[in-house]
Amino acid sequence: MAAFNSIEFIWNSLEKTEDGQKVRYYPEDAAFLWDYGFVDTGQFSKHDWLKALTPFQQPDGTFVLNHDEFLTLDRYRYQGPVKITFDPMKINEGRYTDEGFQELVDHSIAPSCGLPAMEFKTKIDDLKKEFRQGDGLILLKQPAKLKIRAWLEEFPSPTRRRELMFDDFLKDTGYFQKAEAESQKASLVASPEQQAAIQASTFSQVPTTRTEAQAKAFKAMAKAKPKPQAKGPATTELKKVKRSRKGLRG
Repeated sequence: MAAFNSIEFIWNSLEKTEDGQKVRYYPEDAAFLWDYGFVDTGQFSKHDWLKALTPFQQPDGTFVLNHDEFLTLDRYRYQGPVKITFDPMKINEGRYTDEGFQELVDHSIAPSCGLPAMEFKTKIDDLKKEFRQGDGLILLKQPAKLKIRAWLEEFPSPTRRRELMFDDFLKDTGYFQKAEAESQKASLVASPEQQAAIQASTFSQVPTTRTEAQAKAFKAMAKAKPKPQAKGPATTELKKVKRSRKGLRG
């Protein structure tokens, strides 16, 4: 059986020009695709991504690509794991060493936050100072977790937005229908088919193709609290991944 072709699936899902042979996007659409996780932002800056589209730019500023041209964008597409959204309210409460707290930051908080690096570092330093105890350890309880949640809701990273779409996908497929004890919940990653569906959905949400109501709904989804997780009958295959250590994911 032939391997699943994600970029071909995405192409087939896109709204085409009148001749049915091309797709057209505006500059704000291209930026949106980077902001909402279609692009591997760890490898390609927004400048890199927009520069990659310049050969397809028209005199009116739009980008027009035929089938073969669109497929060349596959090298920029994010192809790593898409996990269930990190929920800061599920961070294990207790006292953390600086090393343990930094592990939490590196593995879960930083990938989920879209703040510029220096601004993010300042917030982390301020949080450590505020919640450091007399014994030198950092106390993470609800007040600290609420602060972290506020950052992620106001400044979600492309990674977090992509994961929120995965959460939404699982909800739509019935995965969250049954509640389950927290200790029994599994961490999941999207299959290639699910990831392609998520990325195709990202294209369908670009600003110039959605209604005002859709725009408001998507904005609310991007900032929404992570949804309750439970193991139920999924309609598509979901792969388990190794659970990270204390308070990291899921």
